[in-house]
Amino acid sequence: MKSILSILKSTFIGGILFLIPLLIILVLFEKGYHILQKITIPLVANLPKVKVLGMALEELIGLLIIITLCFLAGLLSKTKPAKRLIAKLESSVLSLIPGYSFMKNMNENIIGLENSKDLKVVLARVDDGWQFAFLIEQIDKEHCTVFIPNAPSPWSGSIYFMEKERIKETTISQKEALVCIRKLGYGSSKLLKDVL
Repeated sequence: MKSILSILKSTFIGGILFLIPLLIILVLFEKGYHILQKITIPLVANLPKVKVLGMALEELIGLLIIITLCFLAGLLSKTKPAKRLIAKLESSVLSLIPGYSFMKNMNENIIGLENSKDLKVVLARVDDGWQFAFLIEQIDKEHCTVFIPNAPSPWSGSIYFMEKERIKETTISQKEALVCIRKLGYGSSKLLKDVL
């Protein structure tokens, strides 16, 4: 009974951690859209009241401005000064938010962004079995820090400080491991064929 409650709790918390960034994006998008509407309504006030694809002209222009701003922000984010600013913000402020780095890394993998900082996927020996884990860092020659995600939601899990002998290295990508975790282990026979 206790393990069922633990699974339900971790799944619920994982769901919350998954939904929070989506809700923040939606709220920001809505606020930005309303601000742009205040700008576009006076611009199109003299234009005829036309609907295109079921949208009023001012709504369509507002949407096009948002898309253009997102594209320009994406171009700006690729510049060296912007990357330095983002790295500084992440290291000084955002890293203080519990789980930020892990969630950012996972979200980048989910949406298919290339990330040179993928966490290395390992198998960690816990009790009598092996579990997918992400190698966080090497503590010394004999010990390392790993994060073992819960299934089906990898957003929550446990941190272990383990001896290296209890870890098996793999060539599995972070994205492949996440898919397998979310599918409750389906596809593991292919991933772990030459590992176990």
